[in-house]
Amino acid sequence: MNSIVNEKKFIEAKLGLPYASLSQSYLRAETSLTTTSTIPFNLQSANVAAPLVTEKLLNLNDVFVITNVSVGARFISGTTLTNQKQLNAEVINYYDQNTFTEATYGPNIASLWNSNLSWIINRREYVPALSMRNFLFAPISQTAANAGYSTGPKQTNAWNSPFTSFLPFEPTVISGRDTLNINVNLNSSVQFTAANTVYATMEVRGYLVTNAKS
Repeated sequence: MNSIVNEKKFIEAKLGLPYASLSQSYLRAETSLTTTSTIPFNLQSANVAAPLVTEKLLNLNDVFVITNVSVGARFISGTTLTNQKQLNAEVINYYDQNTFTEATYGPNIASLWNSNLSWIINRREYVPALSMRNFLFAPISQTAANAGYSTGPKQTNAWNSPFTSFLPFEPTVISGRDTLNINVNLNSSVQFTAANTVYATMEVRGYLVTNAKS
């Protein structure tokens, strides 16, 4: 039987959300990185005044069931941002030296995957310290110009599955009205850029229930 059908049946039986109301969906939050020891993620639209074009946030009256989580990073050259630049910047899940190219601070993006993720919902600790190495994925085929040739084709990152870098998560319900504290804890101050734009990106996949709260 289709795994999605099984997931929806489990959610209905264990979490009490009607099967027919569960729609496949995702949420995505972006956090700009400069110098910090903690990286917070805001998945709710009520907490973000001006969402980026790449963000997908949970509305106030909606409910979301999380089944998979991923955390990666994006790099945009310079600090003059446009929607097109945002849409073109790929989410990377390892220190790609051909993407994070800033000479002094580019390598510091590797610290993202040597930290931990904590997740608190309504003051209840759901995830005390999840290793960020769960989201680290360095593909066998990586970005490089003319790799192995004096001239020739450009080699790019090879993502073998749409679930690459996504960690299965025990089905967890959040709403647009909950108090969420989601943080990557670096445990030391890290500078990620001085002259460019770097984002940490969280994407969660699962099931959306619209207008579940009133």
